Amino acid sequence: MFEMAPYKMLHPLLFLSALIALAEQRSHTFRSPGPVERLLRLEQQLAGFEIRPKHTTHTKLAVPFSDDAQVKYPFDTPTATLRPTRYEIPLGGNVTLSCFVDGSDNWTILWYRAATYGSKDEPMTEYEGKKAINVSQGGIYHCRGRSDSGSITHQSNAAIIEDTLPIAAILTMKPNWTKIYMGETFTVRCDIQGGEGTYWSYDWRPKRFTTYYTTNERTFHNVGWEDNGDYQCRGKTDLSFTQWSNVIPVTVSFKLHPVLTVSPSWLSPGASVTLDCEVEYPSEGWSFSWYKAVPYYKITEEPYTYELLPDGSKTAQSSYIITGQTSTAAYVCRAERGSNYYYTYYSDPKFVWSADASSAVSLTVGPVVQRLGYDFVKLTCKGNSSSWRVRKFPENGRPYCSNYWESGESVCTIDTTYSDDGVYWCESMLKEFSNAVNITLQDFYSGPLMVIPVDPVNEGTFVSLSCNLRRKRIFPNVAFYHNDKLIQNDSREELNFLAVSKSDEGFYKCQYSGKESPSRYMTVKSTVPPEIFSQSESSENSPLHPDNAAVYESANKDGRHWKWSVRRAVAAKQKRILL
Repeated sequence: MFEMAPYKMLHPLLFLSALIALAEQRSHTFRSPGPVERLLRLEQQLAGFEIRPKHTTHTKLAVPFSDDAQVKYPFDTPTATLRPTRYEIPLGGNVTLSCFVDGSDNWTILWYRAATYGSKDEPMTEYEGKKAINVSQGGIYHCRGRSDSGSITHQSNAAIIEDTLPIAAILTMKPNWTKIYMGETFTVRCDIQGGEGTYWSYDWRPKRFTTYYTTNERTFHNVGWEDNGDYQCRGKTDLSFTQWSNVIPVTVSFKLHPVLTVSPSWLSPGASVTLDCEVEYPSEGWSFSWYKAVPYYKITEEPYTYELLPDGSKTAQSSYIITGQTSTAAYVCRAERGSNYYYTYYSDPKFVWSADASSAVSLTVGPVVQRLGYDFVKLTCKGNSSSWRVRKFPENGRPYCSNYWESGESVCTIDTTYSDDGVYWCESMLKEFSNAVNITLQDFYSGPLMVIPVDPVNEGTFVSLSCNLRRKRIFPNVAFYHNDKLIQNDSREELNFLAVSKSDEGFYKCQYSGKESPSRYMTVKSTVPPEIFSQSESSENSPLHPDNAAVYESANKDGRHWKWSVRRAVAAKQKRILL
């Protein structure tokens, strides 16, 4: 049937390939070149073989092969291209598919659709000849081109079109808490109503999670910041999706810090004490534990350790009642929830105070001590313990001795100028609390202090007097008096003299907040010598004439001698006259 050009011998495999090519041309059935065919073609190109049909009666070709016609291999046939390659159709929507063949527009487009993965392509004859079509069904779409001569292109790439079903997924969360705290565990579940009996896989949001889980539940353990987000799900079956579910926002926060309140704060005989532990969203499955705070000797660490109260573990109630309490005590609470009992932080300690000073442990206040014009109050702790410390509430003030132990009888001295009002009490290393004392430092305030220079001041110099209030500034005005006469009453705490004179000498005091300072005397020292010449001596013939330079001596009433040049004495006298 074939004859070879005389200059070459036909390889047996190439002969077989030629037979395959002719068979496919007759049937118009084309397929993509396989590995063997690619190898054969490469060998032909390298060896330079030329296959020529000797006789042919191919009825499907418009023109019979001539002696010089070459056999065309299937992989030389044009290929159709389909766009887009993947698309999700929203509910009620559609997508436009476009098919084109490279090199020419003179092709009739043929369309095919497979309903599911692995199913057979079915021709879409109603769309034959259209280069673009609108579809609303999911499926795997292909296209081909057919020429006027009847040649068929290779099948195009696949366009995977997924549609949306008219059902929605429903997302639920367990436990159904409004806020999640770091370290907790939660589970989300995706249910599809009306999808019973269908095999579903599941797509989840946020997108950073792996999609298409085959189970409809996801559990997140020991959650952290990375688990924040808006959670959604949907079901997927073959080439269809459900609608996205409802959104559940998940916010992960730091550990909860419960707040404890006590009532009453001061004990009265026979009264009970109620503790209340407050948390955000109290209805979300919390249980509560109750503790007594006792002093801890390692004050560089936590100041207290916690001892569980009787029947105080994991109560369902957010309150706890204590009866029979007679002395100062401190309490804390802790909240927990969930099957794994996620624990929050402890609350800050809250105190219930007793004013009873007759117990074995006591705090005494006073006396007031003055040092360098400042007031100090002594606080003394007494009892059986060898070591004590004084504490204060609120802690934003300072006494200086609030955080260390002292052996024996402990005396704490607080400065009324810098310390704040508050409740003070003693704590011992034997885990004891003393009575508490509510101290208002105004009670120990002895009034303002007038501050003047200790030594005499020179006449004509700048001098500043001040009123040391020795407490926080509350009222606007400070009043200054000179020899019991009001000379300044405004917001300034200083009384300034630009050039003090002898007439400014005398007693000074100040008033503030209804209290008056003790009077103090300011001495002004003159810098001008006594008058030693009469008015007539200032004539032109006098030794004090500016042209004279003689130096005279005179003695003042204290017996001291002054030497004055004539020029300085005259200049000083002229200055006094000008003033």
